[in-house]
Amino acid sequence: MTLHSYVGSDTTIKGNFECREDFLVEGVVEGNLCSQGLIVLGKDSVVRGEVSAREVAVSGIVEGIVRCSERIEIYESAKIMGTIQAPVLKVALGAQINARIIMSGKAGTGKLIPQSSGAPYPSLVKVSN
Repeated sequence: MTLHSYVGSDTTIKGNFECREDFLVEGVVEGNLCSQGLIVLGKDSVVRGEVSAREVAVSGIVEGIVRCSERIEIYESAKIMGTIQAPVLKVALGAQINARIIMSGKAGTGKLIPQSSGAPYPSLVKVSN
């Protein structure tokens, strides 16, 4: 895996960030992230907005929506509050999830469903140790 873009741990982005390739976020993003490849959210990352990519790996905090056309992997240090949509979901023991989860079929074939406006983030699943 070659990461083409990087948001450092001392960086805060207020606005949207879009990249065609894989990228890593270690800082804070108050806005939407979009990639045609892989988005990696490191342990110290905080995202308040929508994350949309082919694949997403989460070790940090997400407050919002995560949409993946192929898969999401959620590591033990991750905290997600909002909505997760992916055909494949892998969750490590200790991850904290307070989200609506939409499993959208086979990897690569699922259509991304838009979030209904004004809907609160429901508490359907919580994984913790």
